[in-house]
Amino acid sequence: MRLKDKIVVITGGTDGIGRGCAIAAAREGANVVVTGRNQDRGRTTVDIVMQQGGTIRYIEQDVTNESAWESLFKQVIDGVGSPDVLVNNAGDCILKPIVEYPVETLRYMLQMNIEACFMGTQRALKTMSEKGGGSIINMSSVAGLKGGPGGTAYGASKAAMTMFTKAAALEGAPHGVRVNSVHPGLIWGDGVIDSMGEDGAAKFREMIVARTPLKMVGAPDDIAGMVVFLASDESARVSGTEVVVDGGYMAV
Repeated sequence: MRLKDKIVVITGGTDGIGRGCAIAAAREGANVVVTGRNQDRGRTTVDIVMQQGGTIRYIEQDVTNESAWESLFKQVIDGVGSPDVLVNNAGDCILKPIVEYPVETLRYMLQMNIEACFMGTQRALKTMSEKGGGSIINMSSVAGLKGGPGGTAYGASKAAMTMFTKAAALEGAPHGVRVNSVHPGLIWGDGVIDSMGEDGAAKFREMIVARTPLKMVGAPDDIAGMVVFLASDESARVSGTEVVVDGGYMAV
Protein backbone atom coordinates (compact mmCIF):
# COMPACT_ATOMS: atom_id res chain seq x y z
CA MET A 1 0.00 0.00 0.00
CA ARG A 2 2.54 2.54 -1.20
CA LEU A 3 0.01 5.39 -1.37
CA LYS A 4 -2.04 4.51 1.71
CA ASP A 5 -4.28 7.42 2.77
CA LYS A 6 -2.76 9.81 0.21
CA ILE A 7 -5.25 12.01 -1.66
CA VAL A 8 -4.45 11.76 -5.37
CA VAL A 9 -6.11 14.02 -7.96
CA ILE A 10 -5.82 12.91 -11.61
CA THR A 11 -7.08 15.12 -14.43
CA GLY A 12 -8.21 13.40 -17.60
CA GLY A 13 -8.79 10.30 -15.50
CA THR A 14 -11.73 9.05 -17.50
CA ASP A 15 -9.84 6.79 -19.92
CA GLY A 16 -6.42 5.78 -21.22
CA ILE A 17 -3.39 6.71 -19.12
CA GLY A 18 -5.49 8.66 -16.62
CA ARG A 19 -7.78 5.71 -15.94
CA GLY A 20 -4.78 3.41 -15.62
CA CYS A 21 -3.22 5.78 -13.08
CA ALA A 22 -6.47 5.94 -11.10
CA ILE A 23 -6.74 2.15 -10.91
CA ALA A 24 -3.09 1.76 -9.90
CA ALA A 25 -3.21 4.53 -7.28
CA ALA A 26 -6.39 3.15 -5.69
CA ARG A 27 -4.86 -0.33 -5.62
CA GLU A 28 -1.97 1.15 -3.62
CA GLY A 29 -4.35 2.59 -1.01
CA ALA A 30 -4.87 6.14 -2.31
CA ASN A 31 -8.07 8.11 -2.00
CA VAL A 32 -8.46 9.00 -5.68
CA VAL A 33 -10.26 11.89 -7.38
CA VAL A 34 -10.51 11.77 -11.17
CA THR A 35 -11.67 14.63 -13.36
CA GLY A 36 -12.75 14.97 -16.97
CA ARG A 37 -15.45 16.28 -19.25
CA ASN A 38 -17.10 12.97 -20.17
CA GLN A 39 -19.42 11.90 -17.35
CA ASP A 40 -20.09 8.43 -18.76
CA ARG A 41 -16.39 7.62 -18.98
CA GLY A 42 -15.85 9.12 -15.55
CA ARG A 43 -18.50 6.82 -14.06
CA THR A 44 -16.88 3.85 -15.81
CA THR A 45 -13.54 4.67 -14.15
CA VAL A 46 -15.28 4.96 -10.79
CA ASP A 47 -17.07 1.63 -11.29
CA ILE A 48 -13.85 -0.19 -12.19
CA VAL A 49 -11.99 1.13 -9.16
CA MET A 50 -14.85 0.49 -6.75
CA GLN A 51 -15.28 -3.06 -8.01
CA GLN A 52 -11.68 -3.62 -6.96
CA GLY A 53 -12.36 -2.21 -3.52
CA GLY A 54 -10.73 1.17 -4.10
CA THR A 55 -11.79 4.64 -2.92
CA ILE A 56 -12.59 7.10 -5.69
CA ARG A 57 -14.85 9.92 -6.80
CA TYR A 58 -15.37 11.71 -10.12
CA ILE A 59 -15.64 15.48 -10.58
CA GLU A 60 -16.53 16.98 -13.94
CA GLN A 61 -13.93 19.53 -15.05
CA ASP A 62 -12.79 21.49 -18.07
CA VAL A 63 -9.07 21.98 -17.39
CA THR A 64 -8.90 25.00 -19.69
CA ASN A 65 -11.32 26.93 -17.44
CA GLU A 66 -9.69 28.75 -14.53
CA SER A 67 -12.84 28.88 -12.42
CA ALA A 68 -13.20 25.10 -12.87
CA TRP A 69 -9.80 24.69 -11.21
CA GLU A 70 -10.91 26.83 -8.28
CA SER A 71 -14.06 24.74 -7.98
CA LEU A 72 -12.14 21.47 -8.20
CA PHE A 73 -9.75 22.28 -5.36
CA LYS A 74 -12.59 23.56 -3.19
CA GLN A 75 -14.59 20.36 -3.77
CA VAL A 76 -11.59 18.13 -3.08
CA ILE A 77 -10.52 19.98 0.07
CA ASP A 78 -14.08 20.20 1.44
CA GLY A 79 -15.06 16.66 0.50
CA VAL A 80 -11.89 14.59 0.85
CA GLY A 81 -9.06 16.72 2.18
CA SER A 82 -6.03 18.62 0.95
CA PRO A 83 -4.38 16.82 -2.01
CA ASP A 84 -1.04 15.07 -1.58
CA VAL A 85 -0.61 14.39 -5.31
CA LEU A 86 -1.76 16.10 -8.50
CA VAL A 87 -1.35 14.31 -11.83
CA ASN A 88 -1.75 16.84 -14.65
CA ASN A 89 -2.71 14.20 -17.19
CA ALA A 90 -5.45 15.87 -19.24
CA GLY A 91 -4.27 16.90 -22.69
CA ASP A 92 -4.75 16.47 -26.40
CA CYS A 93 -2.71 15.57 -29.47
CA ILE A 94 -3.50 16.92 -32.94
CA LEU A 95 -0.87 16.18 -35.58
CA LYS A 96 -0.80 18.05 -38.90
CA PRO A 97 1.84 19.50 -41.23
CA ILE A 98 2.64 23.04 -40.14
CA VAL A 99 1.46 24.52 -43.45
CA GLU A 100 -1.99 23.02 -42.78
CA TYR A 101 -2.15 23.86 -39.07
CA PRO A 102 -4.78 26.48 -38.14
CA VAL A 103 -3.65 29.02 -35.58
CA GLU A 104 -6.87 28.37 -33.65
CA THR A 105 -5.85 24.73 -33.24
CA LEU A 106 -2.41 25.79 -32.04
CA ARG A 107 -4.04 27.98 -29.39
CA TYR A 108 -6.25 25.09 -28.31
CA MET A 109 -3.25 22.78 -27.99
CA LEU A 110 -1.40 25.32 -25.85
CA GLN A 111 -4.50 25.73 -23.68
CA MET A 112 -4.90 21.99 -23.15
CA ASN A 113 -1.28 21.01 -22.73
CA ILE A 114 0.42 23.91 -20.96
CA GLU A 115 -2.10 26.45 -19.68
CA ALA A 116 -4.09 23.75 -17.88
CA CYS A 117 -0.88 22.33 -16.42
CA PHE A 118 0.10 25.83 -15.26
CA MET A 119 -3.25 26.47 -13.54
CA GLY A 120 -3.29 23.08 -11.84
CA THR A 121 0.31 23.36 -10.65
CA GLN A 122 -0.27 26.90 -9.43
CA ARG A 123 -3.10 25.81 -7.14
CA ALA A 124 -1.52 22.53 -6.08
CA LEU A 125 1.77 24.21 -5.17
CA LYS A 126 -0.01 26.67 -2.88
CA THR A 127 -2.14 23.98 -1.22
CA MET A 128 0.68 21.45 -0.83
CA SER A 129 3.05 24.09 0.53
CA GLU A 130 0.53 24.87 3.27
CA LYS A 131 0.23 21.14 3.97
CA GLY A 132 3.99 20.66 4.18
CA GLY A 133 4.72 18.82 0.94
CA GLY A 134 3.38 16.84 -1.98
CA SER A 135 4.04 15.58 -5.49
CA ILE A 136 2.99 17.14 -8.79
CA ILE A 137 3.32 14.92 -11.85
CA ASN A 138 2.97 16.49 -15.31
CA MET A 139 2.18 14.13 -18.18
CA SER A 140 4.41 15.23 -21.04
CA SER A 141 5.60 13.10 -23.97
CA VAL A 142 8.72 12.04 -25.85
CA ALA A 143 7.42 14.59 -28.36
CA GLY A 144 8.51 17.23 -25.85
CA LEU A 145 12.08 15.97 -26.15
CA LYS A 146 12.36 14.93 -29.79
CA GLY A 147 10.86 16.38 -32.97
CA GLY A 148 8.50 14.47 -35.24
CA PRO A 149 6.51 15.07 -38.44
CA GLY A 150 3.25 16.89 -37.85
CA GLY A 151 4.18 17.52 -34.24
CA THR A 152 5.06 21.21 -34.28
CA ALA A 153 2.20 22.37 -32.04
CA TYR A 154 2.00 19.22 -29.93
CA GLY A 155 5.75 18.99 -29.47
CA ALA A 156 6.02 22.68 -28.63
CA SER A 157 3.31 22.40 -25.98
CA LYS A 158 4.94 19.35 -24.38
CA ALA A 159 8.41 20.89 -24.52
CA ALA A 160 7.00 23.93 -22.73
CA MET A 161 5.62 21.58 -20.07
CA THR A 162 9.08 20.06 -19.60
CA MET A 163 10.75 23.40 -18.86
CA PHE A 164 7.77 24.57 -16.82
CA THR A 165 8.17 21.46 -14.65
CA LYS A 166 11.83 22.19 -13.94
CA ALA A 167 11.13 25.79 -12.91
CA ALA A 168 8.13 24.76 -10.78
CA ALA A 169 10.29 22.14 -9.04
CA LEU A 170 12.70 24.88 -7.94
CA GLU A 171 9.82 26.89 -6.48
CA GLY A 172 8.31 23.86 -4.78
CA ALA A 173 11.53 22.53 -3.24
CA PRO A 174 11.67 24.88 -0.22
CA HIS A 175 8.16 23.73 0.70
CA GLY A 176 8.70 20.01 0.24
CA VAL A 177 6.75 19.88 -3.03
CA ARG A 178 8.28 17.74 -5.77
CA VAL A 179 7.46 18.36 -9.45
CA ASN A 180 8.36 15.93 -12.23
CA SER A 181 7.32 15.23 -15.81
CA VAL A 182 6.63 11.81 -17.30
CA HIS A 183 7.36 11.28 -21.00
CA PRO A 184 5.55 8.30 -22.52
CA GLY A 185 6.34 6.93 -25.92
CA LEU A 186 3.44 5.67 -27.99
CA ILE A 187 0.71 4.39 -25.65
CA TRP A 188 -1.75 2.36 -27.64
CA GLY A 189 -5.45 2.98 -27.10
CA ASP A 190 -8.66 4.33 -28.56
CA GLY A 191 -7.34 7.88 -28.39
CA VAL A 192 -4.65 7.14 -30.99
CA ILE A 193 -7.24 5.78 -33.41
CA ASP A 194 -9.60 8.69 -32.70
CA SER A 195 -6.94 11.26 -33.56
CA MET A 196 -5.37 9.50 -36.56
CA GLY A 197 -8.01 7.13 -37.92
CA GLU A 198 -7.57 3.35 -38.07
CA ASP A 199 -5.27 3.29 -41.10
CA GLY A 200 -3.18 6.24 -39.93
CA ALA A 201 -2.86 4.81 -36.42
CA ALA A 202 -1.82 1.39 -37.74
CA LYS A 203 0.90 2.92 -39.93
CA PHE A 204 2.08 5.13 -37.09
CA ARG A 205 2.30 2.14 -34.75
CA GLU A 206 4.29 0.16 -37.31
CA MET A 207 6.74 3.04 -37.72
CA ILE A 208 7.21 3.49 -33.95
CA VAL A 209 7.69 -0.23 -33.29
CA ALA A 210 10.35 -0.36 -36.02
CA ARG A 211 12.25 2.48 -34.34
CA THR A 212 11.88 1.19 -30.77
CA PRO A 213 14.65 -1.10 -29.44
CA LEU A 214 12.20 -3.17 -27.34
CA LYS A 215 9.94 -3.52 -30.43
CA MET A 216 6.76 -2.71 -28.55
CA VAL A 217 4.31 0.08 -27.85
CA GLY A 218 3.21 0.93 -24.35
CA ALA A 219 0.00 0.43 -22.38
CA PRO A 220 -1.53 2.68 -19.70
CA ASP A 221 -0.27 0.34 -16.97
CA ASP A 222 3.33 1.04 -18.01
CA ILE A 223 2.83 4.73 -17.22
CA ALA A 224 0.69 4.11 -14.15
CA GLY A 225 3.51 2.23 -12.45
CA MET A 226 5.85 5.17 -12.89
CA VAL A 227 3.21 7.61 -11.64
CA VAL A 228 2.70 5.52 -8.50
CA PHE A 229 6.45 5.64 -7.88
CA LEU A 230 6.59 9.43 -8.30
CA ALA A 231 3.52 9.85 -6.09
CA SER A 232 4.97 7.67 -3.34
CA ASP A 233 7.58 8.42 -0.69
CA GLU A 234 9.95 6.09 -2.55
CA SER A 235 10.74 9.01 -4.87
CA ALA A 236 11.39 11.49 -2.06
CA ARG A 237 14.66 12.65 -3.71
CA VAL A 238 13.29 12.85 -7.25
CA SER A 239 12.26 16.31 -8.44
CA GLY A 240 12.69 18.57 -11.45
CA THR A 241 13.41 15.71 -13.83
CA GLU A 242 11.88 14.14 -16.92
CA VAL A 243 11.14 10.42 -16.63
CA VAL A 244 11.02 8.68 -20.01
CA VAL A 245 8.96 5.50 -20.49
CA ASP A 246 9.31 4.63 -24.17
CA GLY A 247 10.85 1.20 -24.72
CA GLY A 248 14.19 2.78 -25.63
CA TYR A 249 12.84 5.02 -28.41
CA MET A 250 14.78 8.07 -27.22
CA ALA A 251 18.03 6.09 -27.13
CA VAL A 252 18.08 5.75 -30.93
